[in-house]
Amino acid sequence: MPGSPDAPISSEGEVALLFRAARSALEAGQACPAQFVIPVAGRRWRVTSHDLVATGENDFGIPPRAFSYGAVGMLVASLGARACYAAEAVGAGTTPVAVPAIGQPDDGEVRQALVVTVFAQGRLEVHVQPYARGGDGALRWGEPAVRSTTEPGPLGAALPLWRAVNREPAPLPPPDDLVADMTEGGFVVSVEDLEDVEDVEDVQD
Repeated sequence: MPGSPDAPISSEGEVALLFRAARSALEAGQACPAQFVIPVAGRRWRVTSHDLVATGENDFGIPPRAFSYGAVGMLVASLGARACYAAEAVGAGTTPVAVPAIGQPDDGEVRQALVVTVFAQGRLEVHVQPYARGGDGALRWGEPAVRSTTEPGPLGAALPLWRAVNREPAPLPPPDDLVADMTEGGFVVSVEDLEDVEDVEDVQD
């Protein structure tokens, strides 16, 4: 059922959780999928896409990545959530939401970044954790940075998430129906109780 428009839990906690999961995957030599976290009404809805292009394939002529973000945005709006966190690993030459282009350094390392974007009512935050993989294959982590704005510029494919958390309530399909469609399209969706997850995080810390 849709959640009440509660104040979102600490953005710092959600951002740290997403960075930790992404770093663990990369350091283990695994792929880092795109993840979306939607905290609402004491629960955390987690949406994972291992390929935003594949999950966004459609017959409407909509660019696949935009379609994937749109599907998540619909779920955010249906839940009545007031915040959504999007995490993705981006490579050199790409231009993620509100993040400067990541250049190719002179030292031969391939520079990339983990990016977590916080979409909230009237506020957008972009957290960037640069990293590089040297010739020996070892990961080197740079200094993290964060930018915040109340007036974001063009958001490209991610625009549906900004609209979802800042829109007026309107009739939408129920979350369960949307999740069924998303799962059929290749998304992985799970729901966690925030209290249970936070207890586990406290033990890990």
